Amino acid sequence: MVVALLTSASGQANEYSVDYRVSSGASYNDNEGLSREDERATYGAQVALPISFKMRSEQASASLLSELKSYKFDDTGYNSNDQNFQGEAAYQLENGSVNGNAGYMRGSTRGTEFLDTGRIGGVSTRVERATAGAGGAYVLTEKSRASVTLRYEQTDYASPRYIGGTVIAGTFGAAHQWTERTSLSLRGNVARYQNNADRQTASNAIGSQAGFASVLSENLDVNFAGGITYVTTSFDTNSPISRPDSDTTGYVVNGAVDYKQERYLLSATLVRNIRPTGDGELNIFDQVNMTYRYQLSDLSVFDVSLLGGNTEALEGAIDNDRRFAQIGLGISYKLAESWSISSDYTFRYQDNGRGAAQSNALKINLTYTPKEYVWSR
Repeated sequence: MVVALLTSASGQANEYSVDYRVSSGASYNDNEGLSREDERATYGAQVALPISFKMRSEQASASLLSELKSYKFDDTGYNSNDQNFQGEAAYQLENGSVNGNAGYMRGSTRGTEFLDTGRIGGVSTRVERATAGAGGAYVLTEKSRASVTLRYEQTDYASPRYIGGTVIAGTFGAAHQWTERTSLSLRGNVARYQNNADRQTASNAIGSQAGFASVLSENLDVNFAGGITYVTTSFDTNSPISRPDSDTTGYVVNGAVDYKQERYLLSATLVRNIRPTGDGELNIFDQVNMTYRYQLSDLSVFDVSLLGGNTEALEGAIDNDRRFAQIGLGISYKLAESWSISSDYTFRYQDNGRGAAQSNALKINLTYTPKEYVWSR
């Protein structure tokens, strides 16, 4: 799709840009695996190289982000070399737009599992995730439009301790500009999830949501959507211990508040959704997230983040309930035009019913960010 859009825009004036940075740092964590009993403290170092390429014309835009990361620890079980590639493209039509995206992430459970299963373990496990999607929007009237999206996601783990799977999902909806500052929306969605376990589980979901987005003032934005989802789940009938098929109805919520002032930004989100995890089952996730950023000076920024939530299996017969929380404090300082230094502290806690665990982590980074290179033709 990126190639097609670049070709279609070849007769237009295009602007291109390349941006990259190099970051290196050191870290300490007093319980890297977030274990209840076998707590392992680690010292580590990391190097990251993100590079982004962007193209823009009157009708088309495209971007490609590639990021390479390398983590080395005194406990080599957590070492990993990670890659992340994400591409997006969009094309503006006379009465609408189309877009597409594709991505590939190769990481480890050290970076993914705190917000998923909570099982990081004594060593990190390789995680690979491929994604693809497409969408479109069409203007129905001066104040109304319709939209549709399609999404594919495949997740694989390099250890039998985790279970990967495939998600295929689609949404269709409509939005109406009710007032100058407020829009209303209605959306339907369908999805199918199938895990990669020996005893496979397949779930089909259908749901709907209604919501609004409003600019309450020059500094305050609010949006909220809520609805219900109906899920039917079938289990491998060839297994002698197969569970009976089931159906469940749950509600979903997605809300956000953003407040901006000249020197600071405060954001809060509330999410309740149903999604698969590395346990190979659909889980219900409830999560609240708050972030605060304050511009201390022209050269320094202070950040605070608070996250809390809980998860439970969609099927009541499964016991994998978990409560978790994370607190982050960070400060960054610009040393020179292209150089900056940052320091972060992160506290994590979780309790899965079989016991609680917590960790404290410190990290310091030095980053080189050269000026973005922009050209046009």
